[in-house]
Amino acid sequence: MAALNLQTNDLPTQLHHALFELNGGRGYVLKPPGMLGAAGGGATAASWPPPRVLLHAATLRPLCLFGLPPRGTDRPHLAGAGGSLHGHVPSLSVALGRRRMTSPRGEDELPSLSVELHAIGGFSCVSLKLPPATARSRQLVGAKGGGGGEAVRYGGAVHCIAAEKQQTVLRVAVVDDDEEDVAYETCVLGVLRQGYRVLHMRSAQGTRIRNCYLLCHVSFTTQVNAWVGEGEMMEYVRSKEKEMEERVDEAEAEVAKLKGLTPCSSSSYSGAG
Repeated sequence: MAALNLQTNDLPTQLHHALFELNGGRGYVLKPPGMLGAAGGGATAASWPPPRVLLHAATLRPLCLFGLPPRGTDRPHLAGAGGSLHGHVPSLSVALGRRRMTSPRGEDELPSLSVELHAIGGFSCVSLKLPPATARSRQLVGAKGGGGGEAVRYGGAVHCIAAEKQQTVLRVAVVDDDEEDVAYETCVLGVLRQGYRVLHMRSAQGTRIRNCYLLCHVSFTTQVNAWVGEGEMMEYVRSKEKEMEERVDEAEAEVAKLKGLTPCSSSSYSGAG
């Protein structure tokens, strides 16, 4: 396949761009090692994704949303990727089908955030607490204050849990009071780094919005997979027991080696006189 004709920036297109950014947008992404068979040093393709007892958990704490355009206005980042298209197709700079309003957002209609996970394979869920009680793939985070030209403030944490972090796409969207996505950003969950990070938001047309950023804090942990079968759990426990036994044997061998060393006696050295 030489090219894809992507005419609409719908959800599958958004996820497509996030996945293929893994390789710098060069048109291909390597399969997971488990799907490469013996050539990739993994299992057969039929065994992917393998059952995971420990899950990757990325905790996202949204703090502030800066520079969200007022209703009825668009502010495309023309210097960025895809920005040149706006000069040839002016309609890209118009949010077609949206309710056009020029009034600013009041304190009672601040935009919420939608945090979603879309997994290519393996278990994933989005939860407001750990351990997760349900396998929901989407959670809403309400605004705490701001607006009226100021940054919109958020609070709380959202836990993004996935078995295959490199094959799970995170989507964070700004949801207006009419339940419509007015900005979003997508990325593969596995590329997130710990610490304070900013997401450069995009318009519904897929172009980045100039000076519109979501400041958030990211931290990592692991979570036991409560949805895995008993057989996989016991196999994981046995593998950990074997690993611990091997480490104990290595430590005992090292201790025996140290005890077998004979210290040099004083008679081994002759004086100068």
